[in-house]
Amino acid sequence: MIAAVTAQGPSALWYATRGAGATATVLLTASVVLGIGEERGWRPGGSPRYAVAALHRTISMLAMAMLAIHIVTTILDPFPRIAVLAAFVPFATAYRPLWMGLGAVASDLLVALIVTSVLRNRLGYRAWRGVHWAAYACWPIAVLHGLGTGSDTKATWMLVLTLASVAAVLVGVLARLARAGTSAYARVGTTSAATLGVLGLGVWLPQGPLASGWAKRAGTPASVLAAFTPRSPAPRPAARAKADPFGRSFSASFAGPLRQGTSSSGAAVVDLRLRLRGGPRGILRIRMSGPALPGGGLRMDRSSVTLGPPASPAQYQGKVQYLQDTVLRAEVGSVSGRALRLEVNLSVAGGSVNGTVSARPVA
Repeated sequence: MIAAVTAQGPSALWYATRGAGATATVLLTASVVLGIGEERGWRPGGSPRYAVAALHRTISMLAMAMLAIHIVTTILDPFPRIAVLAAFVPFATAYRPLWMGLGAVASDLLVALIVTSVLRNRLGYRAWRGVHWAAYACWPIAVLHGLGTGSDTKATWMLVLTLASVAAVLVGVLARLARAGTSAYARVGTTSAATLGVLGLGVWLPQGPLASGWAKRAGTPASVLAAFTPRSPAPRPAARAKADPFGRSFSASFAGPLRQGTSSSGAAVVDLRLRLRGGPRGILRIRMSGPALPGGGLRMDRSSVTLGPPASPAQYQGKVQYLQDTVLRAEVGSVSGRALRLEVNLSVAGGSVNGTVSARPVA
């Protein structure tokens, strides 16, 4: 049935993935800074040293929990379909392979850090210490993953969050280098690496994630790009605006048959031919196809939507932009340059479909 069709477009899981990823970055930053502070014997307000160590462990575990949410929601979200393997094996995905691969590397390093910390007494201090140095690699790799993969990189709040995280870690590193007993070699090497990293980030960002066209250059599949690309209809002739009954906002009810079958390629097909009532006279047709689901229905890979008067039922053409349960949204356009955004509420009963559709012109 229609409710079984997987949504085409970003879902709640997509937003949960982004939120969990940003939160994990903040927590990982705090964990790195506290780890440096613990090493220096930092005790804010005269608090006992074990309090800083306990806070460091707690925040590290929270970062791990946010990472788990980030990974699980990414895998479960059908948009844009990241496989389980890609979450742990670097570069095993077609979606922004380099930047997703860095995320897999960062998550593997963080898991290694947490596991060795739990087993610290069994491993011994030297082995634990050696693995723990990976924290200094895990953090910048995670930041690069977020900048290269994140869809919010250009957002002001995300830029502020990222720059604040970089600044916090830099202050922590410089404070660590200022500690008595640090060798001149370590100071010069670490300061040079930090300076080059900041300069490189400042040069790369304007030409990379902050530049137009980054999503495509980063390796985003065409199907995902199409879901986020707004239509740019051509100027609409004023003389035809009055003659087109669909050239303005309207609402109507509809009814029609539900047809299901299989295409020549073996894909499941759903075809709805709906006659409008109580508004402009016309026909709304919705066709979807994709792999059949075990419990009935299909996972939508392709779709088409047409709308028009009975004499020209395909006057407006487009595709499904969003489908969740019985609510469907689509954008359709005509050769004259007009575009409409449709919201369709479906009700399926046996072999027939009825419901309502509302439309409004797209500027």
